[in-house]
Amino acid sequence: MKKRHFILKGIITALVLIVLFYTGRWAFFNIFHRQDVVDGMVALRTNVMHSMEDGNDSDIFYVKNVKIKDISDINKYVDSAFGSVDTYRVLVSSGDYLAIQLSFDRSENYYVIRKVLFEEEIPSDKKKALAMYDSYIEFYKTCIKEPMSDFDKEKAAHDYLIKNCVYGFPEEQQDAYDAYGVLVSHKAVCDGYAEAFFMLMTCLDIPCDIVVGTADGDLHAWNQIELDGEWYNIDLTWDDAVPDMGEYVKHTYFNLTDDTLAENHTWEREFYRTCTDTDMNYYVKTFAVFDDFEAYKKGITKQIGRSDVLEAIVYYMDTDRPDLSFLYDSSAIKKLKYLVEDMGEYYVIIVYVNT
Repeated sequence: MKKRHFILKGIITALVLIVLFYTGRWAFFNIFHRQDVVDGMVALRTNVMHSMEDGNDSDIFYVKNVKIKDISDINKYVDSAFGSVDTYRVLVSSGDYLAIQLSFDRSENYYVIRKVLFEEEIPSDKKKALAMYDSYIEFYKTCIKEPMSDFDKEKAAHDYLIKNCVYGFPEEQQDAYDAYGVLVSHKAVCDGYAEAFFMLMTCLDIPCDIVVGTADGDLHAWNQIELDGEWYNIDLTWDDAVPDMGEYVKHTYFNLTDDTLAENHTWEREFYRTCTDTDMNYYVKTFAVFDDFEAYKKGITKQIGRSDVLEAIVYYMDTDRPDLSFLYDSSAIKKLKYLVEDMGEYYVIIVYVNT
């Protein structure tokens, strides 16, 4: 009798476990039929960046078609000036579906942006954020004269950062990779340039992203920016000459299409915006585009006296060492240096006047 009772009890327990298993499984999969399920790493990256931007310390994401090994290396995909992923936990894993919890390490940039856009006070212990905020206010008072177009604001930020920063490493070398290195230490590498530009554009309410890839085979960072509904690539690091040229600023990499930038840059394009428009390219916008060198000779002289840097696109040249002696016909030019940059579709000629 006891034996039969024990067997019956075992059968009942097994049935209960089966019901619980399938009930729980149904509830679990019901979660993954909700609209907030994130499909793929590209979408997860976007959601993570938005969560950090909103100031969350941590967040839970329901995802599919993302591998756990990619979650463990998620900072490779998340290029946010607001911070980075600190830790992760896989809460549930079933087939192609995951429930994950991510905690975030908030950057100093976050506090500056929140102060400018929402008047949220910067905590007193965030010394770097306070210093960067002061630098932003100096930039705004010096360079922004409302009303200005977004293009003009972009140029103001581009030129300000390049004039006030030297490519290299400050005393605290880690600062070279942050906006602080550009805005306060005035020495930085590409990561710092990209973060600082992102910060200024975001504070000016102009949509901007950071892009991570390679340039001439080396790891590199730059930006994408939205103007009048179109996205463009802009690389401040490659517009800042080495050795440094001080007040002399060029705009070779100011608002390029993907195809033009791809001449010497590579990146995983599916993670970023598509840039195909040319309307806001610096040279298009400033009417400094010439079909050939003869047209360039006639047109470039109109820039003399307006700037210490004469810049233009020339679509066809039969030499990479153009004869610029005609510029000495102007009494305003005593000496010059020049640079020719091959951009694939066209050449950019940069003339530094009276350096």
